[in-house]
Amino acid sequence: MSAISIEVLIAGIISTVVGLILQAIGHAIFLRHKTDDTKELAGVVGFRVSAIFGIAVGLIFGSTNAHFVDAKKDLLEETRLMGTLYVLAATSPDLPNSRPVRDKLRQYMKISAHELDHPESVAESDDDTNRLLLDICRQMAPNSDDSAQILWLKTEFQRSCAKLIDARGKKRTGTAEKLITTPFWAFYFISFCFLAILFGVFDTRLINIIFSSLFYFATGVTAMLIYAAGDPYHDPGRISSAPLIKLIKETDQFDKRQQINGP
Repeated sequence: MSAISIEVLIAGIISTVVGLILQAIGHAIFLRHKTDDTKELAGVVGFRVSAIFGIAVGLIFGSTNAHFVDAKKDLLEETRLMGTLYVLAATSPDLPNSRPVRDKLRQYMKISAHELDHPESVAESDDDTNRLLLDICRQMAPNSDDSAQILWLKTEFQRSCAKLIDARGKKRTGTAEKLITTPFWAFYFISFCFLAILFGVFDTRLINIIFSSLFYFATGVTAMLIYAAGDPYHDPGRISSAPLIKLIKETDQFDKRQQINGP
């Protein structure tokens, strides 16, 4: 079982335990006022609050999931652009600065993968990484004396390089701040506690406890999923660096084959 699955399960269990405790507190509070009118009022209020709570959570869940999917797409796009730049440099031995650009590209790939695996180190290496990327792009800048073939290769290289700079900018912006902020979590916590206490108006029958426990568990699981998807560059929902690692291995194998077979 993956780490995120364990944390989601733990969140559901903790939420269930807390919910049942609050429900017991609510049961003690309503014990002296448990009349038919009280139950009817609790049902009306609980239905409206739960409806607002469900709509809000559903909208936030959808937006965080879309944010997480976009982050994964951005990673795949960044990996594709790195691969494109490497192929352009590696398959054109007559291209000026081909070898140093390839070495720097592999260095950039490794740093980018390290940033995904260790997001706490991004601030330390950010300036050096940006300079490395800009240096890669500058070394392939077109010259007026380039042949038509070399000029086309450098032009294509610059197009992908500009997109790679933009992709890095999007990733750095995404790591700067979480999508879901404190006000939503305050609303989430208050609504959960209110509904859990309100459920105490009902009799402590087994069927009531089972249904309320399912509600608490689902609420805890949803909260953890929202928290994880709202910050895809940090734990517990951090996106995997597997595409970059695979690309690095493929470039290593390509270099070894070239050393054996020649350019």
